[in-house]
Amino acid sequence: MKLFSALLLFFFLNGCNQAVPTENTASENLLGVSLNDEKKELTITVVSKGCTVKGDFELKMQNNVILLIRKKKDECKAMPEALQLIYSFTEAGISPNTPFTIKNAFIANPLTANISVNEK
Repeated sequence: MKLFSALLLFFFLNGCNQAVPTENTASENLLGVSLNDEKKELTITVVSKGCTVKGDFELKMQNNVILLIRKKKDECKAMPEALQLIYSFTEAGISPNTPFTIKNAFIANPLTANISVNEK
């Protein structure tokens, strides 16, 4: 009986642990990036399956390195397509005269952009 209770407790706690949301730290695969110095804008092209909005992302700038992180997965069933997200230089933390890099990986095919290298 003690073994049964211990197993039941283990599975209950393990199930609760999986239900707790964790911070998504995976970077988004990008289709493209462009800069417009006249408008002071950064445009980042990502993949949408119909439900992606700018608020689904967090743009981080640290030590002149930009990282775009998807906070909310697009669960819609539409055919993947390119979506442009526009950030002002101020929003992105970009100084027009300071070089920066983008940490995200780039991919050319929107159909495979959301497939992680780590997925099996």
